[in-house]
Order: sequence, then C-alpha cells, then structure tokens
Amino acid sequence: MRCGWADDGTGLELVVEPWCEGLQPVLKLHLCSLSMQESTLQDPSADGDNSPESVSRTTGNNEELNYNQKYKGPLCENNRELEMAISSENKDVVSKIMAHHSIDMLPHHEVEHLALRCCTFPKDDPLSIPVPPAPYLTLTLTEKCDTPQTTPSSGTLPAAASQVFKAQVIKIRQLTHPTAVKTALEFTLKLPEEGIHYHPGDAIGILVKNPQKEVDLLLGLLGLTQMADKGCELSLIPETKKRAAAIPSFLPCKSSLRHLLEYCVDIRAVPKKPLLRALAEYTTNPCEQRRLLELVSKEGAKEYTCYVREACLSTLDLLLFFRSCRPPVSTLLEHLPRLLPRPYSAASSPLATPSHLTFVFNVVEISQGNSVAFSRQGVCTGWLASLASDNYETGESVPPMDLDMRDVEQALSNLTFASSEDIFIDMYLRNNQSFQPPTDSSTPVVMVGPGTGVAPFVGFLKHRQKVGVGVGQWWLFYGCRHRDKDFLYQKELRELEEEGVLNHLIVSFSREDDGPKYVQDNLIKYGTSLAPILDKAIVYVCGDARNMAKDVFEAFVSVLMNHKEVTEADARQVMTKMQLDRRYLQDVWT
Repeated sequence: MRCGWADDGTGLELVVEPWCEGLQPVLKLHLCSLSMQESTLQDPSADGDNSPESVSRTTGNNEELNYNQKYKGPLCENNRELEMAISSENKDVVSKIMAHHSIDMLPHHEVEHLALRCCTFPKDDPLSIPVPPAPYLTLTLTEKCDTPQTTPSSGTLPAAASQVFKAQVIKIRQLTHPTAVKTALEFTLKLPEEGIHYHPGDAIGILVKNPQKEVDLLLGLLGLTQMADKGCELSLIPETKKRAAAIPSFLPCKSSLRHLLEYCVDIRAVPKKPLLRALAEYTTNPCEQRRLLELVSKEGAKEYTCYVREACLSTLDLLLFFRSCRPPVSTLLEHLPRLLPRPYSAASSPLATPSHLTFVFNVVEISQGNSVAFSRQGVCTGWLASLASDNYETGESVPPMDLDMRDVEQALSNLTFASSEDIFIDMYLRNNQSFQPPTDSSTPVVMVGPGTGVAPFVGFLKHRQKVGVGVGQWWLFYGCRHRDKDFLYQKELRELEEEGVLNHLIVSFSREDDGPKYVQDNLIKYGTSLAPILDKAIVYVCGDARNMAKDVFEAFVSVLMNHKEVTEADARQVMTKMQLDRRYLQDVWT
C-alpha cells in the first residue's frame, strides 16, 4: 500500500481518512495470510479460513467496532450530562459580558439557520463515528494562586534564536491612507543594549495573549466566571486510558483558569475532530449533539471540511453557536493547541539603526457572519492596533480623500507616539532560514513582495545602502491595490531607486485600470530581462503563501519556458535546483 502524505495546513482529514479506509482491507488481507500460515504450521492438513469473520476475531473485532460504532440516538440520554444545560442565570452572565465588552453577537435567528448547525442526514440514519477520546487531565481549584498573571506560557519557543526579551515601543506610524481597504502600521522598537543582535531578513516572534473579552466570554459560557482568578492545579487522571498521557509542556501545572485561557491555549483554533467528538459528550440539545456527531462521522467528512475547516470556525464561535454544549474546561485544555507567538519580518537594518528594529503588519479584520459570531481583529494585530489608537495624538484631522499622497504623508508624519508610560513587547529573535541579502555585491537579486511582504526588502535595501552598492542588479517587484492609498514605503523606495541602491522598482496596482494587476504579471512582462540573470541571481519571495507564492513560482516557470526555450519539465527542474541551492528563498505565511 502506498504512503499517504497529509498536510495539517490544508486538513489531515482530506488524506488520512480515505487512506485509513484503504488500510483496513489491506490489513485484513495481510493478517488473513498470517493466520493461514500460523494455521498451516500448527496443522498442515487444516484448511485456512480466510473469511472476514475469522480475520476480525484475529485482529480484535471489538476495537474496530468501537471505532466505527453506529450512532442512532442521543449519547447523553439518562446521563448526568443532561443536567449540564446552561441555566438562565448563566445566560444572564454571558449577556452581561457581551454588554460590558460591546460584543455585537450574530442575531439568534441567523444562528439557528447557519449551515454549520443544520443536520444533513435523516435522524434515523446511522452514523459511523469514532469513540470519544480518552480524557487524561483533571483540574483542581485552590483558593490561592501563586503564579503571576501577566506572564506568557511556558514551553519551547518555535524557531527561537534568542531568549525572550522586552523591547520598548518608541514609534508607531500608519503607512496607509485612512480610506485604504487594509490598515498597515509600522512599529519601531528599541532593543536592549546588550545581547540582542539581528541581521536584515531576520524575523521576530511576538508573544501574545487572547483578547480579554473573548476569555471572559469563554469563562461565562463554561459557567466559570466566579472561579476565573482562583488558583488551579493540573494533574493526570491516574486511570486514564490515553496512551503516553502527559500534561502539555505549554500548560503550567499551577496557575489560574484565566491565565490558562488567556496566555496558554488558542481559543480561536479551528476545532479538530477529536475535540468535536469530545464536545458531543457534553451537549444536551439532541439536535446540536446530532450535528456535532455528523461533523465527526465518516459520512459527514465533506461537511466538516466545508463548515469547520475551510470556514476557519473557531472553538469559541462553536461554543457560541452550540449553546447546550458545556464541557469541563479540562476537555478544552486537552485538545486546544498552544497559543503560538506571531512572527514578523524586520523592515530595518542593524547598520542603519543598530539599537532599533522596525516591523510592519496589516491589521487583520474579521467580519461577523457565517462562522464568525461577532466581528473582531487578529489576536496580535488587534492588540498592536489598540496600542496605536490609544497612544496617537495629533492636532490635525484625518486627511480628506481629495488630498494627494504627499499631503497624506505630511499629515501622517504629524502623528506622534504619546504614552503616559512606557510600553514594552515580549518578543524573541527567530531563525531566518538563510533569508538574508547576499554578501557578494556582484550577485543579482530579484525581490518579490506585494503588500506587507515588502518589509524585509526595505531592510535589505537600507543595509545595501550602508554596505555599498555593487555591480549586481537589484530588482523589486511590488504590488498593492491603489498607488495613492496603500503603496507602502513609496517615498523611501523611490529615493532608493534614485540613489541607485535599487536598480529596478516594478509596481503593479490590482484595483487600477492600467497596467499589470499583480506581481506575477510583471514578472512575465519583464521576462526578457529576468531570464538571462536567473542563472546567477538569488530570488526572494515574501508574502501570502496560499495564492501569491504559488503564482509567482509559476510565473518564473513561464519565464524560463518562454525565454530559455526549455520544456515545462526542464523549467521546473531548474526552479527546484534553485531551491536546493538556496537561490530561491521564500518567507511566506497563510
């Protein structure tokens, strides 16, 4: 049987479940063969019984039946879970939390008709569902909490190249026009005087916490508001049936419920099937329970992919939509992933600003509707944006739409960072996987970075400006929506081009009528000039991995085919070799 290769970024279920279905008959065939051999060795005259029944007996049929048990009715019937329906008092608590934080919840009639909540299969149809995952954590409340409530979670930091340190925010600048579709902010940080050194192309990891209003809301849904700040202790269930059970490294054994939910686990994580299966055990409404079981069943695989995975449904939204689901908090702690630090590329050079580091980001806006119960911002970008809004002071009004970009830049330059107290960000340096400018000044460089993907290349160019310009030609392919609204670093890039630090600045505007729309269109347009230098050039791609990075790769394949007169297979082989030789480097995200 062939190997099955799955990618958690697109959903393990898409590959794993069909592969497992094909695995069972292969195993039965193999075990049947082993059974026949064993029978022949014991009694050479005996006929081998290779019927499915004998195979099941040999392989332990009970376990197989448990995994594919047929569900027909509520699991909570005549069970204590029936008593766990949210009381009117708890609903009142949740309503007060929403009012306190001004949370505009999706209207009840819209929630009731969400495709996510609507059962697909007739209620009498049996479902093939997995057994509930074995619980393994128990949480004991204590009166006293000795753990500081403002510390990030423990555990190994991903791609860490330094210890966690505090960097002071000294400047915040808005790079986009107020009417732009997205808001791009530039943060400048002052680094500690000793021990922290970065290179152009390096990235930082910012330690984040879940928004307070969402943590309060989750505590309210679980009926734990009054116990949120009391101490708690995590331990393993002695009789747990989970294999190799262990408390996750990112969960402190002693802390508080608020600390665990605010700093340690990702409450916006898309719930995986084991969590959905566990939640079904604590759902008292028969229709809601049936729907959860449909989503984890073999029959509902497409439903899960469509309404959970692809819709990016968060665990918090799930509990808001399925109000009769009230699990113990230990169940969430068993299944929710770690709240990970957020990475951002440096947009500065240590030669230009040795003690300062700059990074850029778009404020992520998540609109209400479909799988989102209420509008919100990104966990990290929303928090950083709140720092900006709380600490801007300006004597000028927002620039009107009829001003040109120079007027906008002048108005934005009048914004000053004004804080009554110092603001620090917990962060660390990340390994950059060789995403650095070449040390050989004769090496041609092709940089592709639409939107905020231009950030590391600004650092590259400022570094080149200080090191000295060599003979190698540097190209930058940049893209945005409008030249007068979201052309990030327009002034700086034009000046670098005039100085000869940047040899070719090629810009595309996707929402304007004239010219190529996207960076990949310009790559193909300038293919005649690019093709001869690709043998020696280093190509850097930064930005969206889902669409842009794939389209850019295909554009380079087209350039090689059209201007090197090679076949598609040969062009892809050239691109693969460039990747292996670290001459085609990507810093991309989803």
